Amino acid sequence: MKKPLSNALKRFYGIGDFGFTLMANVELYYMAYFLTNVAKFDLATTALIMTSTSMIDVILSPFYGGIIDGMKPMKWGRYRSWLLVIPPIVTLFYTLEFTVIGAGMVPVAIIIGSYLIGHIAWNFSYVANVALIPTISSTPEDRAQLSATRGAYNNAGKIAFSLVGLSTVLYIGTAINNPVLGFTLVALAMCLIYWATYFAHFKMTDGYEEINENTGTEKKKKEKTSIKDMAKSLVQNPHLLVLLLADLSRWIVNFVMAGTAVYFFTYVSNNVPMFTTYLLVANGMALVGAYLSKNAAAKFSTRTAGIVGFYALGGFLLISQFFATNLVVVLILLSCAQFFLGFIYALISAMYSDTVIYSEWKTGSKASGWIMGLMNLPLKIGNLIKGAIIPAVLAAVGFVAKMDPATATPELKAGIVQLFVIIPGIGILVGAVLLTVGYRLTRDKITNYQKEIDERQAIVE
Repeated sequence: MKKPLSNALKRFYGIGDFGFTLMANVELYYMAYFLTNVAKFDLATTALIMTSTSMIDVILSPFYGGIIDGMKPMKWGRYRSWLLVIPPIVTLFYTLEFTVIGAGMVPVAIIIGSYLIGHIAWNFSYVANVALIPTISSTPEDRAQLSATRGAYNNAGKIAFSLVGLSTVLYIGTAINNPVLGFTLVALAMCLIYWATYFAHFKMTDGYEEINENTGTEKKKKEKTSIKDMAKSLVQNPHLLVLLLADLSRWIVNFVMAGTAVYFFTYVSNNVPMFTTYLLVANGMALVGAYLSKNAAAKFSTRTAGIVGFYALGGFLLISQFFATNLVVVLILLSCAQFFLGFIYALISAMYSDTVIYSEWKTGSKASGWIMGLMNLPLKIGNLIKGAIIPAVLAAVGFVAKMDPATATPELKAGIVQLFVIIPGIGILVGAVLLTVGYRLTRDKITNYQKEIDERQAIVE
């Protein structure tokens, strides 16, 4: 049996995700601006950098967990080790993304190379971090607890990052008379926070992950998960396949709403200053939703709470379309939607963790890294879909770049409302139906699966 979660894990597991969010958001929000307005690359070069790196990142995303599970564990454990050895690599290459060294294609090559190495490295640490949830927990309640605190810290990171606005970054560059270095220093600072917080995860999980000191040949084979075992853990796990599709709908909601909110407040509500208020309130509500998710999971089960969260999110989004011109009402409805987006963000990790338990019970092989690593796939695909949906819908309803909000037609406003709440609302409800029908891992089933796994291990030992 695994030892109970410590108070430190119950309260602070997720602080690493706080640091990771701070670091990743520098690129998410400022990379394009840095390339065009600070580094002074033309649009063609910017497109080359962003599209080539993103496509390679998507292609590689399913494999990180499989590589971790397929390798012999390092000395600090199969998953914990990556939290220790990877952050220094990420810090170096992520910082180099925000530099302009040399002339011509030299800085372009440095940025592309740094992006790829940095992302490959950070994906290993990210996957190892989430794979620790099923590894160190003993019960569905433990997994819900860890997932909830992780979700809360993630949203706290978003709120904290909003305080580091673009004006702050530009001010630093102006103060040191080097705009490029301003971005470099901010990226470095966020990386150092990520490094420190992942080290905190490494320390607080000490003693929870099995470390095999027997170096015999037979032991080495058991330490690794074969490609055949990984394939079985996927194709023989219908709950995981359904969860991946439902999770894709969640990421589409997240990315499409984030990418179109500014259009909604500019052209539909005609109140751009309220956009900042919306972001602050939305992130705050998501934090509260993530934190409270563990209480709902404890009372109703992770599966039930997650499915209810999906339906509630879709319901609030679809209802908000009828109040698009009433700013107060729509803000309340959108805030409720963001509450449930944060709510299911936290629970989804626990739901993936339960598929890990099912897989081990079904196949007899541990594949935590492989399965938890697949969480990356819906995220990357969702981001690609966002990039296709937003410009396509805007073009279809007659949007023109830099157009005056006063000239917005009813058709344009209706199209933006569809893009902002209707399409995401319908998408998440499809995900809710999929979970209702196809994700059947109840609390009692998971408890029994874990009991059988423990009994098997006791016999072997």
